[in-house]
Amino acid sequence: MDLSERERKILWAKAGNRCSFRFQNSVCDQPLCINDQGKNVVVGQECHIVGEKPVAARFIDDFPARESYNNAILMCPIHHKLIDDKETRDIYTIEILIEMKRIHEQAIKTHENMVSSARLEIKDSEFSTEVNGADRAVGMEVNVPATLSNIKSELKAANVREAVGFSTNQGLTSMIYFCSACRNPFPAAFTGPLPASIQCPHCGQANSLKR
Repeated sequence: MDLSERERKILWAKAGNRCSFRFQNSVCDQPLCINDQGKNVVVGQECHIVGEKPVAARFIDDFPARESYNNAILMCPIHHKLIDDKETRDIYTIEILIEMKRIHEQAIKTHENMVSSARLEIKDSEFSTEVNGADRAVGMEVNVPATLSNIKSELKAANVREAVGFSTNQGLTSMIYFCSACRNPFPAAFTGPLPASIQCPHCGQANSLKR
């Protein structure tokens, strides 16, 4: 397909690197860019919903925006062949493919929202770590989005090159927050993006963290 760079990025991003084929009880979850022996291989194919040429499946003469995101759907090679084959092309109509694409993109969006909203909550806990004779010692490591409250972490390190009390690859935010209800202060720490709200440990009020 002759898509613009912008529309190609939109198509691939919304498809989530997965084949968009969803028909009746059949759902394809084939990745469209795979890693084979350390090399990235693109197996996905950009397919026309309304066909490109008179001999193509689902062709409409004088169709506007034929080379556009709205007329494109991503498929693995098997399902691209299936929707365009002379024996099966009558099954996979324009309406079927438009709905297939819509449902697939909505499923990808829903999955992304669930992943981004999932946060680990660590509270009222003590962690104690002892390390003797190592290159690196870490007292506590959190590499997922998390909310931390009333946490104590102790690291005892001997004969180590590097000692780290707390480590994260998510970024760390710490603050003293004043509850909007009882006005009592309380400390809070977060890895990753800030949550929408945090509960006051004194009165239980949910305090918004939106800026």
